[in-house]
Amino acid sequence: MTDSPHVSTRDTRSSTLSIVALAFAFILPLVGFVLGLVARVKSKAAGTPSVVATTAVAIGAILSVVWTVAIVLLLSFGGVLSGEAEPTTPETPAPSESTPPSGSESGDELVIQVTAEREVDSATLAAARTALAFYGENAGIEVVDITETDADDLTVTFGADVTSADIDAFARAISTPAAEGFYAVDAVHPATGGADLGDGSATPPCDALRFGPITVEGHVLACDEAMLTQLLLPSSARLVGNAIAEVEVTGDVVAVTLSDPAAEDFAAWTREAATATAPGNQIALVDFIGVISAPTVAEELAGEFQISGATLDADLLAARLQLLSAGVSFTAR
Repeated sequence: MTDSPHVSTRDTRSSTLSIVALAFAFILPLVGFVLGLVARVKSKAAGTPSVVATTAVAIGAILSVVWTVAIVLLLSFGGVLSGEAEPTTPETPAPSESTPPSGSESGDELVIQVTAEREVDSATLAAARTALAFYGENAGIEVVDITETDADDLTVTFGADVTSADIDAFARAISTPAAEGFYAVDAVHPATGGADLGDGSATPPCDALRFGPITVEGHVLACDEAMLTQLLLPSSARLVGNAIAEVEVTGDVVAVTLSDPAAEDFAAWTREAATATAPGNQIALVDFIGVISAPTVAEELAGEFQISGATLDADLLAARLQLLSAGVSFTAR
């Protein structure tokens, strides 16, 4: 008599677990990766093929890395551009003045003349102090204090350990910024750089851009404020910074109103961007420090939009936008 074929319950369970792991590898890669490891062990113990489980482990591992990199690139810039109703705050909160760190020793000073296409008022000077203090911090230079004079000058006092070479680089970068305004985004790269520019050269790491955006092979290269991601931008802005007519802050939402001449161009631009694939659906706002924000565009916008996001420092963002709006320029002397 011939014995009938028999498949053990244990073999069936390990096979089922392998299939489940493979399915999760595409939906929830990390879960699929873990289940695949378990299924692989059980299949080997049962003496059954482990090809499906091994495939689930490989796919789960690869997609977990891809998802992680994608999330980091998206969150590092933060923010979404939308056309919802503006906040009703009547006045923009004045950015806080920089204060010297406790126990810091003073070193050299740099006098900076502040000029603008509009009136240089107290709000503009306050925004300049906020931006310059952040710029020093972002560049790894200790700024002990920033004070105003009657001639619309700001005196920046550096820490005792700041070198003259760093102060010179600071002065050059704020006096001749490589980029300012609204830019299209050509590419997004990790902070480590190394991306091919198409002519045999590669982008430098963000560490080399601590003094702000630079020009590379006919492009502008700028990093986010956390130095985690870099954007490759066209050589010139599509809209200059003074296209911004008004900036208002409510909580973690910054509302921006453009001037009438710029609103029409912005509407056409956002209409195209709203249906484009990344990074064509991003608009980068850039100043002498780097990328202010590179939000995705959700819809066609006219002359008003909001920038929001849990990772945004709304007051700092507003200060930097206010400097662009006023057409502020710095001259170190």
